[in-house]
Amino acid sequence: MKNTDNTDQNIWIKASVIGSLWASVEIIMGSFFHNLQLPFAGTMLAFFTVAFVVSVLQIWPLRGLIWRAGLICAIMKSISPSAVILGPMTGIFLEAVLIELFIFLFGRNLFGYIIAGIMAMLSVLFHKLFTLLIIYGWDAVKILSNLYHFAMKQLHVKNIDPMHAIWILIAVYMFLGTISAIFGYFIGKRAAGIKNNDQKIVDLEFSKADDFISLSKNQKFSVSLLIVNIILVVTGLLLINFYGLYYGLAFAIFYILFSLYRYKNALRQFKRPFLWIQLITLIVLASLFYMDDGKIRFFNLEGLTVGLEMAVRAVIVILGFSAISVELRNPIIKTVLYKKGFSNFYNSLGLAFSALPAIISNVSKPKEIIKNPFDTIVNILLYTDSLYIAFSESEQQKNNHHNG
Repeated sequence: MKNTDNTDQNIWIKASVIGSLWASVEIIMGSFFHNLQLPFAGTMLAFFTVAFVVSVLQIWPLRGLIWRAGLICAIMKSISPSAVILGPMTGIFLEAVLIELFIFLFGRNLFGYIIAGIMAMLSVLFHKLFTLLIIYGWDAVKILSNLYHFAMKQLHVKNIDPMHAIWILIAVYMFLGTISAIFGYFIGKRAAGIKNNDQKIVDLEFSKADDFISLSKNQKFSVSLLIVNIILVVTGLLLINFYGLYYGLAFAIFYILFSLYRYKNALRQFKRPFLWIQLITLIVLASLFYMDDGKIRFFNLEGLTVGLEMAVRAVIVILGFSAISVELRNPIIKTVLYKKGFSNFYNSLGLAFSALPAIISNVSKPKEIIKNPFDTIVNILLYTDSLYIAFSESEQQKNNHHNG
């Protein structure tokens, strides 16, 4: 039993190494893309992620490593200033789980890596569509479909179903997943061949991370409010669906006031200009294209109402996700999970958080990553062994301190 525990601890330490390296790139590039408001930022990050994860498995081919590293990276991503927290967290973890699953099914070989890469890239597309449905509802699909038909009519293109465009998009993502996995495979082989002769040493100084799970010293937590916020989000969506705009708007105003009182940073996401551009664009599109008759109806009242309902729905969902993200960091939840057998996970997460500032300082800057992405991955992989040694020594010192 003791050997099993040690093996489990070792893989969690290696997961903390990979998760912290992964998160450093996610945070650096995510912030960079956020500041530039680049489209398809998630796709570009996922392409890099697949190549990185596949390359890691050429150095540490351990079953269960990737989903653990993905879990650590997902939680660490929550500190990124660009994060709409639950979205990126669930997206990263989904990618990691799918890569782990399909490599388990098809083996640690190039074919298995390609299938895993394809599924990970497709998850980005479907995660985005699912998020769109959660935030805006099915009306958004209807509006986009009507807009597509209108555009095809203006271009005098006939008999092209929207599903054809979706299949083309799926094919593009499958191609990207294939290329990324192939690159990752050969990059990993290259890194494995040179890392013994050119292992890089991280100038690592651990920061204090005992309270990494909290937002601030003044933030209060409540398990009851975690449940309440989930109920409030569901209630708000039901009000909009069954009772329309006015009831939904009244509820949204109440939720905004409640969030301002309870969560100081709850409205920070509404300071993003891109979000307002997105909401206004959707309202305008709804007022123009909600009626399915192939014509533009300038500010149709029914379409305008639907657009405003979608905007209110988005406000409720974003506020709810922000509040739930805060309550999930409750130290009580951490303590319960710690006692239920998740100690290795929390110890590894603490290591990763405490080393993150030093790791970020050693990772290439955004422009260099974009200019030489695959050389960047090789350079990152050359840190793995020294990080593992540093993390293991830190964990051993902590255990000796507790035992003493």
